[in-house]
Amino acid sequence: MFDSPVEEIKHRLDIVDVIGGYIKLKKAGKDYRALCPFHSEKTPSFFVSPSKQIWHCFGCGAGGDMFSFVSQMEGVEFADALRTLAQKAGVTLKRQDPQLKSQRSKIYEICEEAAEFFEENLEKNKTVQDYLKNRGISLESIKEFKIGFAPDSWDSLYKHLTELGYKSDDVEKAGLIIKNQEPRIKNREYYDRFRGRVMFPIWDISGQAMGFTGRIFQGDESIAKYLNSPETLIFNKSQVLYPLDKAKVEIRKKEQCILVEGQMDVIMSHQAGIKNAVATSGTALTPDHLRIIKRYTDNLLLAFDPDTAGQEATKRSIGAAQQLEFNIGVIVLDKGKDPADTIKENPKEWERAIENAKPIMEFYFENVFSKYNPERVEDKRKIAQELLPAIKKIANQIEQAHWLQVLAARLNVSEKLMAEVLAKVKRGDESSSQPVADQLKAGKSRLQNLEENLLGLILKYPEHLEHIKNLETKYFTNQITQKIFQELKKFTPLDSKHLKKILPLQPYYLDHIIFQIEHYNLDKKEVIKEINFCIREIKSNYFKKKLSEISLAIKKAEREGDKKMVKKLTEEFNKLSKEI
Repeated sequence: MFDSPVEEIKHRLDIVDVIGGYIKLKKAGKDYRALCPFHSEKTPSFFVSPSKQIWHCFGCGAGGDMFSFVSQMEGVEFADALRTLAQKAGVTLKRQDPQLKSQRSKIYEICEEAAEFFEENLEKNKTVQDYLKNRGISLESIKEFKIGFAPDSWDSLYKHLTELGYKSDDVEKAGLIIKNQEPRIKNREYYDRFRGRVMFPIWDISGQAMGFTGRIFQGDESIAKYLNSPETLIFNKSQVLYPLDKAKVEIRKKEQCILVEGQMDVIMSHQAGIKNAVATSGTALTPDHLRIIKRYTDNLLLAFDPDTAGQEATKRSIGAAQQLEFNIGVIVLDKGKDPADTIKENPKEWERAIENAKPIMEFYFENVFSKYNPERVEDKRKIAQELLPAIKKIANQIEQAHWLQVLAARLNVSEKLMAEVLAKVKRGDESSSQPVADQLKAGKSRLQNLEENLLGLILKYPEHLEHIKNLETKYFTNQITQKIFQELKKFTPLDSKHLKKILPLQPYYLDHIIFQIEHYNLDKKEVIKEINFCIREIKSNYFKKKLSEISLAIKKAEREGDKKMVKKLTEEFNKLSKEI
């Protein structure tokens, strides 16, 4: 018997298989290695330990177990990662499990029931089925994407869910009903949010329904052609890409993500065999969306409607993507057509448009130069006004310099002058987007690394425990390592189980430190040498810091004319100097 579903999942699954399902692992001795999926690198620094069932990146410092990997890779919380791995392991998660019995899990259940309700109603409605067929959507796609229909009734879903035993308050929190405040609607406390609409469930990364988009059917489209679920505990539209759960594998495989505007475009693209397409859900592309895409690929193709609004949406999205150093392309379609229309008429045309996608700056240059005459002084100014902000947003300096050079040449003006003008250009609203480097965890200081190395050496080679018996904990700057070294002095031999108990919030901390030492491949002589080096450097840092503090205190005492204090501090300074 297992004490928790976590233990059972870890017993049934191997971390190598779990992580290997996301990234390509290569055998490296008794471990496996790969390029880290959480930061850009050319030399693999990401390692997986089958014996310890942990992973660690020696480049960015990230690490953990299979649950933390799935959480970071998919951008989900622990409970969602638990559900994903439970499904993979064939472990049934009972509703009464304390970890899962939450408001979030209740909302997930309600959304799943609602999705089934909408599906069943579509199966009964041939008119809606014919509409979808006329739009080019196949029966297979309807089933795959679980498209449904919300009856044109005030409370059909509400009645269905309450009959199943769900409370009105919980259904409202799921965003499916609205509390009645309309005088024209009588004798109803709540009414359905979605009525008379074709329904598209929106899933989280593990494939669970968490929200909906409803397209109006045979009604007044001026009301709202598309209606999306409101923000809930499980649905945040600024972090949702539809349907990433189905597209993620293909995005990795093709090393490219295609971003389209709506559900119909996505479904038609997947139906045509182009399954690395996703869409946002009722919002413009956000930095959060981009950071999620960045986990899977650096290559992004944008396919918005080629009307004015579509082009503006493209421009708004590009600034943040440039800051994150995506390789951006724009899919250009015939005027008046969106991806769904193009695919319905000729799927091959969609494939050709993807293959011929224009690099973003080429798209900008063609677009702007088609509107103005670069021979006219006034138009030169307008061209520069439109293109310089786009060039300013390019994070890579070499690429930025290239396009500045191109612009100067095409306008027949001095590159030096153009550079001076560029320096005065503001980045615009997108400048708040964090560069990639800012999103990665700050690297540890040399001292932190020394402290962890010393700890790892003692844990890996406990026969050298006596080397730290006389090492005072005041020398350590990290509170965690300080606490562990305090405990280490109490035990001979080493009690690793006790050490893990005093670190309840960081259960894999010790394993990671040992894992790192193992990859140094030290021989016996080098171990002693490395331990002594770490101790010497840690103590030296402590005394240098103290000497610096005393030096400042001496200067202060001298300014204040306190000769006694100067003498006392000087003696202390000289005494400490001998310790280095």
